[in-house]
Amino acid sequence: MSVLTQRLFNEIESASEPVQAEVLDFVLFVKARHGSVPIQRTPGVCGGEARIGNTRIAVWMLEEARRLGVADAELLQDYPGLNAVDLTAAWAYVESHPAEIEKVIRENHEA
Repeated sequence: MSVLTQRLFNEIESASEPVQAEVLDFVLFVKARHGSVPIQRTPGVCGGEARIGNTRIAVWMLEEARRLGVADAELLQDYPGLNAVDLTAAWAYVESHPAEIEKVIRENHEA
């Protein structure tokens, strides 16, 4: 085992369980980003809005549910095709594209 790997293991082992969970989510997110495209935009699918992978689950819908108080665990139950990596990718997309998400949510309410 390399020195870097050993140090990583030591740091994770000494962290609290919530921090360990965040580290795991981050590692899974990074792995997913390098192995597939977690967020896609395709004309004609979900109105061309950002969506989770090859699903028809729009990122803005997940964000709106989160704002209404729906927890990640509930979203994963409601959308069995999603996993924690998908939600992490969605929340990262929301954070990096706030104006886009706000616009789509607003337009949906006005429709």
